[in-house]
Amino acid sequence: MRNLSALVLVLGLLPLSAAGQERGARPASGKGPDPCATQSQLDRLQGLTAQGDLALGSGRLASLASIRLPDDPVHREEALGWLRAWTGREVRVQGRPEPDRWGRIPARIRLMGESTSLDLAHGLVEAGLALVDPGAADAFCHPELLALEATAREQSLGVWKDDRYKPLDAERIDRLRDRVGSFVLVEGRIRSIGERTQRTYLNFGGQWAEDFTIIVPKKTWKLMAERGLDAAALKGQRVRARGILEPWQGASLTIVLPEMMERLAGERLPR
Repeated sequence: MRNLSALVLVLGLLPLSAAGQERGARPASGKGPDPCATQSQLDRLQGLTAQGDLALGSGRLASLASIRLPDDPVHREEALGWLRAWTGREVRVQGRPEPDRWGRIPARIRLMGESTSLDLAHGLVEAGLALVDPGAADAFCHPELLALEATAREQSLGVWKDDRYKPLDAERIDRLRDRVGSFVLVEGRIRSIGERTQRTYLNFGGQWAEDFTIIVPKKTWKLMAERGLDAAALKGQRVRARGILEPWQGASLTIVLPEMMERLAGERLPR
């Protein structure tokens, strides 16, 4: 696993341009400005705030892009302890210059001064101390994180030893309702699909008004269709989705980025 992880880290290190900018994984459409284009500069990790943000020597606050720390106190403190171990180290901060509404720069942060620089988000996810979540980003610029998370989940590392974080069964609506408001992974088979003007509904039960549903906005559904994930390709398929559970109808997730839903191995339902 260490060799594979090292390979992933090396592949993720993109060369700097003369302007000090880097690019992440560009969206498949390739249209318009690249939402994964970033600026890169050296800084120093001074410490962590009480909220888990990274305080930099330049006076800026940063958050690690495309991940979320565990919400329970025990696992969260373990993740924060892992990050505190790197306090005082020189880092390369790769992010967009505009801070978010909390004044943080969502960024990719790598330790400097080692033969292979350690990406902090990679390290946390690989250890099972963080979950993949791009949040409100316009694009998912770090798709390699999903593979690292899958390996940690298979090996029951960190949070993945805890039933609270393991993927929920889409048919267990009672358990889903208990987790409304939480970030979760849900697995199940799409039984029917309702395409409407502004959004598409992926239904996981026979009673769509009472069961689990994935809601896909029009823009996202178009991107999915461009990747071959239209209604014909998805109906009857097993998938894994991630996001904040909402109390709409039975329970629901809204997918704003195609990568937040993955197809799983398994046979289709009989038609």
